[in-house]
Amino acid sequence: MDVASTVALILCPVGSQGRLWQTILRSQGVSVIWESADVDLIGTLASMQADTHLLPDLILVDTRLVRLKPYSICRWCKVHCPTVKVVLVNGAQVAISLSEREWARYQGALDVLPRLPSQTLVSSAITYARQIIAILGDARLDSGALVTALLKLGYRKPHQAGDPISLNAPPAALTKTLHRLSQIQP
Repeated sequence: MDVASTVALILCPVGSQGRLWQTILRSQGVSVIWESADVDLIGTLASMQADTHLLPDLILVDTRLVRLKPYSICRWCKVHCPTVKVVLVNGAQVAISLSEREWARYQGALDVLPRLPSQTLVSSAITYARQIIAILGDARLDSGALVTALLKLGYRKPHQAGDPISLNAPPAALTKTLHRLSQIQP
């Protein structure tokens, strides 16, 4: 699938994690719709399907939106619209346990990702973006566009000695780091 023609629906709490996911996806040419957490998503998807509207290619749901019932969304999509790829994000955790990942996949999610940590935002964003791009069926990640988008978003990390990545580092060091990160294979 050409990611440039992809539509993603994200359901995240209003805040930095949602903005980061929106930025990550848009930097790769994905059209993003950020839906309210109050939406009846299953009802909306069923209506869209019945009215022969196009469904999103990807649904990214933060598991903190308990009222939305993220696992119910996974189960419903698995049965009623299996071409829609569902990825969960646990915005409260910095790591996902194996049992949580297996449960999410059993429910119909293709993956569950942790929050984007500010300490390793650039490398984590590249890693998670690669995973999402692979789920969408593409292998190309534009890491330069991703880092540029994060910079435009205003991400700044104070430079600390020994940091492998600091966006306040001299441009030559940043360029080297970006080049090295773009060479990492999935």
